[in-house]
Amino acid sequence: MKLGLILSFSITLLLSSNSWTQQMPQYTQFTQNKSLFNPAAMALNQHQAITMASRWQMLGFGLEPKTVSLYGQMKYQKKIKVIFNPASRIGEEIVATSKKQKIKLNHYFGGQIVSDNYGAFKSTNFDGNYALSIPINAKWKASVGLKIGIANNSFNANQASVLNSANPLLPYNGGDITYDEFTSGKLNKLNISSGAGFTISNKEFYLSIAALNLNKNKFSFGNSSIDFDQRIHFNLMTGYNFKIANGFDLQTAILLKKMYPTNLSIEGSAIATINYIFWGGINYRHASSLGFCAGMEITDALKIGYSLDFPTTRINKFSNGGHEIMMSYAF
Repeated sequence: MKLGLILSFSITLLLSSNSWTQQMPQYTQFTQNKSLFNPAAMALNQHQAITMASRWQMLGFGLEPKTVSLYGQMKYQKKIKVIFNPASRIGEEIVATSKKQKIKLNHYFGGQIVSDNYGAFKSTNFDGNYALSIPINAKWKASVGLKIGIANNSFNANQASVLNSANPLLPYNGGDITYDEFTSGKLNKLNISSGAGFTISNKEFYLSIAALNLNKNKFSFGNSSIDFDQRIHFNLMTGYNFKIANGFDLQTAILLKKMYPTNLSIEGSAIATINYIFWGGINYRHASSLGFCAGMEITDALKIGYSLDFPTTRINKFSNGGHEIMMSYAF
């Protein structure tokens, strides 16, 4: 318990000096979808589930960022064969016994589809995830994860606003050499996407470290003239669950994201859970927004969540904030 608190506090002090900038899709309820940030984080959630999350960000500008995610995971479980003796008058069930293992490895498989729209640009990712959970001792466990898939990056010229070089009041009809070369060829490009991650956790604490877009622009397909310039994204997430009272927990988390050459993105979350059915809390994204979230488990299998965030910068004069909806079904 003390080790988890020390790690969380040390990491926060070390990395909280810089601040802002969006590199990947932003999620206010990021503690509910850890596997989107790290494939190894599937081992932090023991449930087999499929989840959908939709987010509308900075509404009011037009063509603002919109993200839709569909992702799921399952734990591989080896079936135990049941043997019956057909010669016996009464069939007696004989269960095969397995040899004792000093280390029990758990395997998780999953996948995700993420569509992220921002202005005239759109990115759609189809990824498969794998995670291996390794127990360290009776309390701690570690996991490693990999993801690989296909990403389609595209540019929609119909949603781009370009000034007429002769008369700004007229629609654009060509003449800007840079833009004309930019849109002269195919306006989308496919490339292989990949990522890797690591987690360490116990019942109260977790630490998640991952790197996404590892191959950047390599292994691209198509003859597009547009260079979408994929960059490696690094993220670190850590959290601690405080047991306040019976049926009342406070889950705290910090998410750090970095993509060179941008500045560090920092956000924190504190969510209270009541009777393991209802939850609500706040999210703060440094130099960006303040959000509120709430949700409940409708049944043992189905849960929903909603969040609302407001810009904390001068953007709040033009934006009505953002909305996010999450729905998850466990099986």
